[in-house]
Amino acid sequence: MNQDILFEEENLQCSSENSYGIRAKVIGVGGAGISLVDGLRFDNFDSVDNLVIDVDMKAVSESLASEKFCFSKRHTRGMGTGGDIALGKRLAEEEKDKIRKQLDGVDLVFLLAGLGGGVGGGVAPVVARLAREHGALVFAFAPLPFSWEKSRHSQAEDCLSELRKYANAVVPLPNDSLLQIGGEDATALECFAEAGRNVSRGISAICNLVFKRGMIDVDFSYLRKVFSARAGRTLFGYGKGNGKDALRESLRDLMLCPMLHMPDVSKAADVLLIFIQGGTSLSMSGLQAVSKEIRDSFKAGEEVVFGAHVDENLGDEVKITVLGATALEPLIKSADVAPVAQQVMELASPPKQSHRSKLENQKNKSQNVKPGANSKSSNKQSKLEQNTFSFMEEKNQRGIFDDLTQRNMYEGEDLDVPAYLRRGVKIAL
Repeated sequence: MNQDILFEEENLQCSSENSYGIRAKVIGVGGAGISLVDGLRFDNFDSVDNLVIDVDMKAVSESLASEKFCFSKRHTRGMGTGGDIALGKRLAEEEKDKIRKQLDGVDLVFLLAGLGGGVGGGVAPVVARLAREHGALVFAFAPLPFSWEKSRHSQAEDCLSELRKYANAVVPLPNDSLLQIGGEDATALECFAEAGRNVSRGISAICNLVFKRGMIDVDFSYLRKVFSARAGRTLFGYGKGNGKDALRESLRDLMLCPMLHMPDVSKAADVLLIFIQGGTSLSMSGLQAVSKEIRDSFKAGEEVVFGAHVDENLGDEVKITVLGATALEPLIKSADVAPVAQQVMELASPPKQSHRSKLENQKNKSQNVKPGANSKSSNKQSKLEQNTFSFMEEKNQRGIFDDLTQRNMYEGEDLDVPAYLRRGVKIAL
């Protein structure tokens, strides 16, 4: 089966009319990114440019993209990076001025990059960062290696975290899910083609919202606003239905979409985009009911972007696409483990030495004190010392855990000892 016909069902349909002057660009980075761009269909999609970026001269020259950028020939002699992500990132940083030129005037970027290789994993985050610096909205679709590819899968996870820092939303496409997406009887080529169609659906839905006039439109400025500070985990799904109850059928198909049941998919969304397309029989009450169910199912926050378009060519067919993102996950703070008593003693600053003149003054004052006053102060200090329990001694530090042979240790710290005890605190009783 020829790859050229695999994506025909999901042609990117978008009006060439763009009265707002908004520019969008699909950018494929590395081998996987180039393959995805080549699989997309750009019929009636004149408002979107397409660009491929790689250090592999052969891969770039054979691409079907209208714009091509091959860089760092002097470092790799026109070949790949050998999976070296650090090298890919360094080369991209060296060529960042040229990459910036490719992003001039672009408002919306669809970044397609496999994160298991040196170019996709190293260059894609740099492109996303530069696009954000230009004020563009960045949606990324990122194929991930199979989990049994231990080292490549591990480095892809690191690259995914890096990409999420800059892209407004990142949709992971794990290779492990290809069988689930394509079905048990599907060939390898059909599984990869279905993954490509998923990318087409996402790009098509967003572009239709931005460029095409419909029943319920979404202003690009609003779309950019609600996704402006978003990254972290993402959810992406689609569903379609036919017949009299097509809207309900498409909703059921959406909820069963394999893309929504991946391990890394967010179960809730701070911002959620809902796009529904249907024929002339699309009812307003049905749209409202289905959209509310979608919002409740994904526990959406205040920011919900909703668009609905009527297309006479769809007849009794309805399509639903959802894209959601959570805020970037906060870093997990390390445990608040206090230092043990000995460390406190070692780190404590040495006592200040009194000046000799001050000592002489104190001696003279003590000689002038009335009889009995000194003894009263001495008795008070002695009483305080008698009623002070010292926790600096190790035998006093474990309390009720003293009879346990097994200590609860964490990074060399005995957690059976309360924090204030490990800090070497003296408590007056």
